[in-house]
Amino acid sequence: MTEDEIKDGFRHAMRRLATTIALITAGEGESWTGMAATAVMSVCAEPPTLLTAVNQTASIHPVISTGSHFCVNLLAERHKDLVGIFSGQKKGIARFETGGWVAGAYGIPILPDALASLTCRTTMRIDVGTHTLFVGEVEHVANHDEISPLVWVDGGFAAAAR
Repeated sequence: MTEDEIKDGFRHAMRRLATTIALITAGEGESWTGMAATAVMSVCAEPPTLLTAVNQTASIHPVISTGSHFCVNLLAERHKDLVGIFSGQKKGIARFETGGWVAGAYGIPILPDALASLTCRTTMRIDVGTHTLFVGEVEHVANHDEISPLVWVDGGFAAAAR
């Protein structure tokens, strides 16, 4: 396969990787920032650790790079409108006008009715191509009783069957 065929095939294959959409948030006060993401994964349970990939051109990148903490807010079906807002419909602090956001630990924005909000202390940063992988040890978890994940697959929303 040519390099272009591999890149195209890879992109197509990754569109088939269904995942819960998360809003990654960082900053405090007027420097709140966030982005929609599907590149989030559990690394290990001992200690509880997550990883998220952030494009180096994303507005959150300099804030999360210089900060000590970030939060992964896992979205429910009721949060569909937030995906567009955090994917470019709004910029900066205006993204937090919808959703009832509150300041959590370290002043980081937390979505109170997220499926789960996991506040992480950044323990490692790894540059890989166009992205930085942020590895964080979970320091606080808030879980919501309702489980209705907002799933992304093949470029659109999907329902999770239970």
